[in-house]
Order: sequence, then structure tokens, then C-alpha cells
Amino acid sequence: MEYRLSLIALVVAILSIFFFDYTIADFFHTYHHKIFKAITAFGDSAPYLIISLLLFILYKKSKPLLAKGALFIFLSVAISGIITDIIKIIIGRPRPKLYLAHNLTTPEFFKFKASFWSMPSGHTTTAFAVATAFALLFPKYRYFFFFMAFLVGLSRIALDKHYLSDVIVGAIIGVLSTIVLYRRLYGTAA
Repeated sequence: MEYRLSLIALVVAILSIFFFDYTIADFFHTYHHKIFKAITAFGDSAPYLIISLLLFILYKKSKPLLAKGALFIFLSVAISGIITDIIKIIIGRPRPKLYLAHNLTTPEFFKFKASFWSMPSGHTTTAFAVATAFALLFPKYRYFFFFMAFLVGLSRIALDKHYLSDVIVGAIIGVLSTIVLYRRLYGTAA
């Protein structure tokens, strides 16, 4: 089921590249709000990586279930982040700021410059990896976790950091990589 939804989301992302990305970027360029800067911080991978690794190390022997959950979160963020970073470099898509300032939209493949790492959104990947991990561990609160991840994706668009398609692809990577990891670690279907 999640693979079909991901395929649909990927088709929407491709359509967005051709029909929506630049219009949405133009709209949000004039609408920056402080709240988006606060929300976008929830997509920063460093706190999740550090805290989950520390929890794993501290509780590996005394609370193995907690340690396994912490390891799951750490690996979800790390693996999805590595996948995202590799794709960013390969695609070399200019960020919205380059489009807005210089009308630059042509990708430069294998570009080792952050201003060309728009696709996919790393913050969104992290937010959706964390949301998926927490939703699998605490299903009762899954809607809240995914709502927060959605807000992170929206903040990346609103702050001129990414296009809609970048956010969609980041979400797909975060969700799918975490589900695959969950099945490997826990041996059950997500």
C-alpha cells in the first residue's frame, strides 16, 4: 500500500516540477513569517541523531527495548539522510533563491555546491523519517507526527529553500526508507 502511495506522490512531484514549483515559489517569496523559521528546525537531523545515539548507548543493557527504538530512530534519520544527500549531489537542482534572483532553473548534475542541492529536501526527509519512526513505535499519535512533518515541508517551501516537488520527494524517501528499516529491525510489516 505504501509503495502505491509513494508512486502516486512521485507522479505528483514530477507534475509539480513542470506545472507548480515556480508559481508556488513566486507566491511564498513574498510571504516569509518567523513561525516558519521555528518550524523548520524540527527538520534538522543533528538533534535526532545525537539524542537517539546517546539513548542507545546509555540504555543498551538496562532497557533494551528503549535502546532498540533509539537505534531505529538513529538509523532512520541517518540512512534517509545519506540517500537524500547522494541524490542532491547527483541531481544538482538550483534552489528557489537562484530561480527568484537569477531565473536559474537548469540542474547541474554532480554539483558540489549547496545552492544546487534543492532536490530532495533534507529537512523534509528527516521530518518524515522521524514521523514515520515515531508513528510505527507510537501509532496512537501518528497523525500528530505526520502533521508536524508536513509543517516542516511547508516551512521549507515558505522559506525559499525548496520547491514543492523537492519536499514531496524528501517525504517519500523519509517514509519508505524508515518502513524498510522497520521491517528489517522488527521483522514485521509496517
